[in-house]
Amino acid sequence: MAVPPGQQWSEHDVSGLLSLAVDGRDVSAARQIAADVAEGKCSLLDLVDNMGVYLTHTETEIRALATRLLSDVLQHNLRKLQPKELEVLALFYIDKLKDHYTVLPSVLQGFVALSSTPNLPVGLEVQVLKAIFQDVHVQSLVYSDRRSVYNIIANFMETKEPELKGLGTDFTYGFVQATDGEKDPRNLLISFRIAHGIVAHGYQLGSFVEELFEVTSCYFPIDFTPPTTDPHGITAEQLVLGLRAVLSSTPKFAEFCLPLLLEKLDSDINSAKVDALETLISCCEVYTSVELAPSLPSLWASIRREVFQ
Repeated sequence: MAVPPGQQWSEHDVSGLLSLAVDGRDVSAARQIAADVAEGKCSLLDLVDNMGVYLTHTETEIRALATRLLSDVLQHNLRKLQPKELEVLALFYIDKLKDHYTVLPSVLQGFVALSSTPNLPVGLEVQVLKAIFQDVHVQSLVYSDRRSVYNIIANFMETKEPELKGLGTDFTYGFVQATDGEKDPRNLLISFRIAHGIVAHGYQLGSFVEELFEVTSCYFPIDFTPPTTDPHGITAEQLVLGLRAVLSSTPKFAEFCLPLLLEKLDSDINSAKVDALETLISCCEVYTSVELAPSLPSLWASIRREVFQ
């Protein structure tokens, strides 16, 4: 079924390969489609046109399989796409967010790819994030789909920072809503990095300073022991340092963070005390005397007790 080198797809080639890839769940046919698009035998937009019957099929499973195929092909051909092609695909995926929940993982996969290219036309990143924040209840998703959402946000922060800052506090609030309640340590590493980036790169916090602090500080102190068979290599130290970077990132957190550290300094758990002291050191490098002054007597009393007991 492969198209000879230098030859364009015929209608028969398209329908045959798509039927095998979607109806027949043929992995080799899906790979052939991706390879043919990469070799210029068919453009990605032509592929979308030819996939119309599958992408709009009445059966949810067929739509989900077709969307996954499109996202797989997109991921392998992203660098070749022109801004207009990226725009068409972004708008298609935005519309697909309203499809059945089984289609959503492949839609998010497509957004992960699109968010990683700086060639996406300006304005679409805002449309994508607004649609996700509005239409997707992130914490009801499985781990991998939540991770996709975090990667989309993190990618856009790398490629479209000025445009994201244009969202003002809506961006901060959207992230807070998305990450609130996250439990998976793999996702928390990304979430902590995003939270730190929001503060460090001057995104507007507005009235959501406490909310941003709360959705991260609720994990303090980190209590994580990776399974002995953990293939991901996540360590407690990575989580501790990631969270510490957030808590000590801005003096605006001082009024919330210092009472938390005082509470943990009085803990009966030694590891919590050590973490609190080390986090306090990091905070003192950022918080000014104005923020520290109200808590100094209590902090000194706790530290003196630990030193001289």
